[in-house]
Amino acid sequence: MRDLIIESLKRRFESYDELTSETNDQMLGEKLEILKHKSLGEHLWCVVGARESYAKAIEAGAWEGFNCSLQDFSHSSFSQKVSSSGRDVLAAISRVSDWTKEREEFLMTLAEHEVMHEGQIIRHLYGLEVEIPKSVKWA
Repeated sequence: MRDLIIESLKRRFESYDELTSETNDQMLGEKLEILKHKSLGEHLWCVVGARESYAKAIEAGAWEGFNCSLQDFSHSSFSQKVSSSGRDVLAAISRVSDWTKEREEFLMTLAEHEVMHEGQIIRHLYGLEVEIPKSVKWA
């Protein structure tokens, strides 16, 4: 099962990379006119932070807290951090030799987080009437 989750994460990472490459600075800040809605940038900030935080947790075998290194909310920064954070997760996974229950739970929680935000981002892009890349599985 772990291998299936990792393969799914790889596809999600590629999808997010494509999605981010097709956005721009204006799109990152736009919100829909609905209650409690986040901008695309806010969703991507959370995705990057979760990837960075779960990569550390998977490698350490223990939760070390949430942290996001993304400080500049420009399109180029988002594009770079979305891509590098996916690579960070895969690198952390490759360094694990002892897959404990905790590490597998971190991996599963990260996969769930990716899919949850992907759904929210799809809804956001539909609301903005933006074309969604074909690699986005759920669109």
